[in-house]
Amino acid sequence: MTFKSSALICALSLLFFLITATTFASLGVLLPAMIAEFQWSWTTAGLGFTVLALATGVFSPIAARALDRFGARALYAAGGAVMALGFALMAGAGGAALYLAAAALVGAGFALLANVAGTYLVGREATAERRSLLIGAYLAAGGAGGVIGPFMANAGADRWRLYWALSAVGVAACAAVVAALAGDARGARDETAAADNQATRWRTRDAMRTPAFIIIALALTVAYFCGVTVSTWSVAHLQKLGLSPAFAVGMLSLYALANALSRAAGGVAVKRISAKTLLIAALLGNVIGMTCLAFATTREVAVAFALFDGFAFGMALFATTALIIDYFGLRNSPALLGAVNLAATAAMAGPTIAGWAADKTGGFAPIFLIYAVAALLAAIAVAVMRPPAKRT
Repeated sequence: MTFKSSALICALSLLFFLITATTFASLGVLLPAMIAEFQWSWTTAGLGFTVLALATGVFSPIAARALDRFGARALYAAGGAVMALGFALMAGAGGAALYLAAAALVGAGFALLANVAGTYLVGREATAERRSLLIGAYLAAGGAGGVIGPFMANAGADRWRLYWALSAVGVAACAAVVAALAGDARGARDETAAADNQATRWRTRDAMRTPAFIIIALALTVAYFCGVTVSTWSVAHLQKLGLSPAFAVGMLSLYALANALSRAAGGVAVKRISAKTLLIAALLGNVIGMTCLAFATTREVAVAFALFDGFAFGMALFATTALIIDYFGLRNSPALLGAVNLAATAAMAGPTIAGWAADKTGGFAPIFLIYAVAALLAAIAVAVMRPPAKRT
């Protein structure tokens, strides 16, 4: 690896850290202050998080196409501008309409700047022997943003408009650095065939039709159902169960810490444990974590939720990425990761569904238990999944 390659991987990791810290890890913490100022319902507030996550999923395939057609420099410059604009609108929000528009722009920017293109660029710059390790480290950097983000947001909750404005400046500056280092190379046109571990060659549309790809997409969708709902409502839910606000925020950060560590651990463990086994373990972690969250009336149960569910989301993200690269090759990974994230947009209704359930029933526990059952069914599907037939 050259110095420039190392610098690019570091810059990509820092950017992934920052955008995670200021979006999914921060919005759930800042929402109570915004709700208090604007007198929104739980459903309205949750809709903003759903719009954020939905835009992320919808724009993920666009990120893959833009990387191929316009190159990494243009992609990251545009993504930084879009996300900075979204944060600026969030800082100036005067009501629900502007809040939802800002959430859409932030979600679009996140998709353009996050792991669809980032995973490919890290894999391209890394040596074959270190690829899994560095991809795991890159994904862990995004998870680390989830650890620090809640504390950052909690410290800035009283001045949430300033927090969003500073986020705009930080993301724009970091994206500019990545754009400068990445150059004009175009993703799918790079000669990555030699870097792939296998001799298989897939057309994107053929890969998407395989049962293995469909099951991987289903597994990630379930993981996102749990993850985005936890990020949005776990703090409020734990407070409703009688735990202190500071402890509830701490549990979100512990969840994010387990999330980050499991991504890095996946990069090491995949050398000895198959990515399929890691994905099954992740989904079973969701089963335990969401069940604990539903009944987290004590600190011990809340800690169990944070550890199991955090492990589950981080490992699911790594394992699905590793499976796609193993089954279909690095060359196709941007398009296929974009397609998987697009399929996972079904999960982005999770926060709104949970908010609606809380408005109707007075609590979040029933919907958390439904998510646990879905994770169990997904784990069974992965267990019976067979690798796709290789193509030469």
